[in-house]
Amino acid sequence: MLTLCAVAAAGIVLIPGLQLVYVVLVVNVVAVLAMPPALVFLFMLVNDKEVVGDLVNPLWANILSTGVVLLLTTAGVLFGISILSPNIFAALGGH
Repeated sequence: MLTLCAVAAAGIVLIPGLQLVYVVLVVNVVAVLAMPPALVFLFMLVNDKEVVGDLVNPLWANILSTGVVLLLTTAGVLFGISILSPNIFAALGGH
């Protein structure tokens, strides 16, 4: 499977005229947006008493991890918007 992904990536890189910086940014956006579902799964896993027994997360850790997941999701969405439409936040930057 890894070899197939490497061949596909090599094929994409070899497309003439393709801006590789844009490809790298899009790949990063996809990775950032794929992270929150994984974090939510881990969040559910560490709160499952059948799996971790007495080591379930305390309330303060649940609140902290919820905040981190929300922060990362918001940052990922804003990053994706800024990549797809670079001038949308120009008014906020003052330029």
